Amino acid sequence: MSKFQKIKKIWNVIVSEWKTHYRLVFSNEQTHEQRFVVKQLTIQKMVVISVLAAFVIIALTAVIIALTPLRMYIPGYTTQKDYKLYKQTAARIDSMEKVIEYNQKYIDNFTTMLAEQVPTSEEMDQDAETMPVVHTTIRDKKRMAEAEDMVEESEMILARVNDNSSSSSNVPNIEQAKITSISLYPPAMGSVVRLFDLPSNHFGIDISSAKNTVVTSVANGVVIASNYDATDGYSIIVQHPGNMISIYKRNSKLLKKVGSRVSAGTPIAVVGNTGSKEGKTVHLHFELWYNGFPINPLDYLVIE
Repeated sequence: MSKFQKIKKIWNVIVSEWKTHYRLVFSNEQTHEQRFVVKQLTIQKMVVISVLAAFVIIALTAVIIALTPLRMYIPGYTTQKDYKLYKQTAARIDSMEKVIEYNQKYIDNFTTMLAEQVPTSEEMDQDAETMPVVHTTIRDKKRMAEAEDMVEESEMILARVNDNSSSSSNVPNIEQAKITSISLYPPAMGSVVRLFDLPSNHFGIDISSAKNTVVTSVANGVVIASNYDATDGYSIIVQHPGNMISIYKRNSKLLKKVGSRVSAGTPIAVVGNTGSKEGKTVHLHFELWYNGFPINPLDYLVIE
């Protein structure tokens, strides 16, 4: 028998078996009673049934893995706890990137002021538009510690101010802090109800104004502090060229954040009566400091 004839014989057997009908019978082993019978069963049908069954099993397995916690037991899948931790970490990294960008902007502004390079109004407006906005959710206990590092230099200035204002005996003579040439914009419209008084530790002036009067910066500068204090209420501090800072207290609302560039006449707050130090009258407490020493603002500006 030739090789071709052997192949033909095998093929005929396969075709014959492929078309042969089988019967699948389920019967009782003791009584031989037929309980279930599948007739007209061919190899072709069994192959089709096997493929469909495999497809259904694979589909059900994929659904179970995708939609149920069973996927946690498969190597390579993260647990639900790890997935939540991943999302929290990704959100925190995003917030930290904004904080770093905000911190860099503050450092650049502060360096510019130390070099006495006052930016133009156009540059200030452009920076104000591009200033990154940090979502308020970063102001929790952990992230506040990171934000405080961003204003470390301003804290040093505030500490120096507090040291000089602790008692009247520690305040040097006002003649030591004279400014040769300065022009200031009025911080608010109103009348002066309390004057600058070193012996009583009143290092600024109080300007009585109508409610919701806008408080403006007296000169070009950078905001180095913008916060709330139980004693002084909502306060904002601006660093100006020439080692001069201006302080605005008792406000009802603050309009600028730390690191914001402002020019003379730029709105930075709204007059109010917050804080417990001066009662509940609506007024602005304004201070002017030069080289760490308080000076009388009325020597350099006119309140109409």
